[in-house]
Amino acid sequence: MTSVDRSEKVPLLQALAYALPGLPIAWLIPPIYAILGDFYLRHTAATAAGIGTAMVVSKIVDAVTDPPVGYLSDHTKGRMGARKPWIIAGTFLSMVTFWFLFNPGEAAGDGHFLIGIILYYISYTLIKIPYRSWLGEITKSYSERSRLWGYVTIGLLLGGVIIMTMPVVLSLPGIALFDSAEFDRDMMSFIGWVGVFLMPICILPALLLVPAGKPNPGAPPKIKDFFAPLFVSRPYQMFMVGYGLSALGFGIMYSTIIVALSSYFGIADRVPLFLLFMIAVQVISIPFWERAAARYSKHQIWSTAWLIHGLIGPIFLFIEPDPSSFWILVVFGGLTSILQAPHMLVPVSIMNDIVDYDTWKSGLSRGGSFMALYTFVDKVLHAVGFGIGYYIIAAFGYDPKAGENGFWQIAGLMLAVSIVPSICFLAASFFLRRFPITPQRHKAILSRLDRRIGGLTAPGSLRPSA
Repeated sequence: MTSVDRSEKVPLLQALAYALPGLPIAWLIPPIYAILGDFYLRHTAATAAGIGTAMVVSKIVDAVTDPPVGYLSDHTKGRMGARKPWIIAGTFLSMVTFWFLFNPGEAAGDGHFLIGIILYYISYTLIKIPYRSWLGEITKSYSERSRLWGYVTIGLLLGGVIIMTMPVVLSLPGIALFDSAEFDRDMMSFIGWVGVFLMPICILPALLLVPAGKPNPGAPPKIKDFFAPLFVSRPYQMFMVGYGLSALGFGIMYSTIIVALSSYFGIADRVPLFLLFMIAVQVISIPFWERAAARYSKHQIWSTAWLIHGLIGPIFLFIEPDPSSFWILVVFGGLTSILQAPHMLVPVSIMNDIVDYDTWKSGLSRGGSFMALYTFVDKVLHAVGFGIGYYIIAAFGYDPKAGENGFWQIAGLMLAVSIVPSICFLAASFFLRRFPITPQRHKAILSRLDRRIGGLTAPGSLRPSA
């Protein structure tokens, strides 16, 4: 009987090559879009309402692009496999996007930001969906997927470290390439060009050294079945509700946290240093979360982290709005950053476990379609949250360019930065706690898939015990 290897480790060189794209992909994930929003709000003619609207409109474009990319990725044939051609396309488009979005002219406004953010999300779609689907085809092991995505997570965080270190280091007196560490026009242009050069340099080793992998044993889905998982897969439903609430809370919080730090607390020149600390402690925390994920179920540690985050989030309201509060903000932000690490570490691994369940259940191989729906929800709700955050501060009249804001203006800012995200995280914790695929159940699913490959069972038979 033919068997899929579930235990052999992916060689370290291949694992590192697979993770290397995480460095430049950091240009496409939080907190970059929050930095871009704050940058356009303070240094261009763009408005808070216009930026929020641009984020929502960009998601309408995502609604058109995400499903076809997942579907076409599943159906792509060739010597390079199903995933690599799409990653190459996304790499080239992202390079154009970085040039356009990080280098706005003096008269750039809402329209420029709208075009740039649409290109931003399309390029991310072309990379993210096949890149994440690829993980499930490199290895079928529950623990190996966590290990590989742990490397990717570290790569993403190190990419963030690079972004946040550049303003701090390049503005030091001995170097003084820039006058300030603030994310101003010159600094953002430089960061954009670094992204342009890093993207192909880091993507190429993954394309050359990492095998295409083995697709799941099933036929690719038909286009009419694309949204079926939302209606027939209970694990997928529970995951998507929990993840969706997480993404919504993240979007609202990240859209306004840079605004709060820059204008409310008055530390615009130290925002890169603050974010650098946040990323550094998150990197340090990854091994702890990996060990916890190996000892407990992945969804349990994720749920617990959100529960604690939601409970302590409102503490932010009581921090004195003064530059002298910088180190208090660092300590509080460091704690919340550690609690956010599972949100980066475990979802992709869990998604591939769900794909295994679906392959066993349906007999179809639709990992790309699953990832497309997941990516769609991720980006839509992050962006909707981003829009909500800016709409809240616009509705309450908070003006980051004003010298002072009144009680209600500040209340609106705090509502967006702390209160609403905390509610979202608590709700996400509730649903994630009820996710049904444990390590034991996943092992049973893989055993059934082995039997399928050997021709001993039909799709959906030999149900794993609950």
